[in-house]
Amino acid sequence: MSRRFLAVFLFPLLLYACSNTPGYPPPPEAEGFIRIDLKGLGDAEPVFFTREIDGVGVSFFVLRIGDEVQSYLDACMKCYPHKKGYLVDGFYLECRYCNVRYSLDRLSEGVGSCFPIPLKGSRQGDVYLIPLEELEAGVKYFR
Repeated sequence: MSRRFLAVFLFPLLLYACSNTPGYPPPPEAEGFIRIDLKGLGDAEPVFFTREIDGVGVSFFVLRIGDEVQSYLDACMKCYPHKKGYLVDGFYLECRYCNVRYSLDRLSEGVGSCFPIPLKGSRQGDVYLIPLEELEAGVKYFR
């Protein structure tokens, strides 16, 4: 391959791929709620989803720590303009933009900085429900 080919075609593709938040599978939903089957969640293993809202992919994750279930947008108040989200590294969540790491069992303590934005949900038996309105309110962090 010529260097010109690499510079003209592959470099812009690489920049585009590295600059966007990854997409995840769509979440299961019914009757105005995201419905996560808790039997499928491992302990301290966040599961990421992306829901399309008005042409915008809104990414979020659900996390079970013991008997507690939490959900968060794949964005934070500080770094969301960069649209990179988080990655999981063992028992830590790491911001893809600023590389700040947080222990998964301490996410619910976070306020401000680069902690993920909480997403309200509720547990009903073996199902965790997130109202679609919650995701709709979070679109602004993914535009």
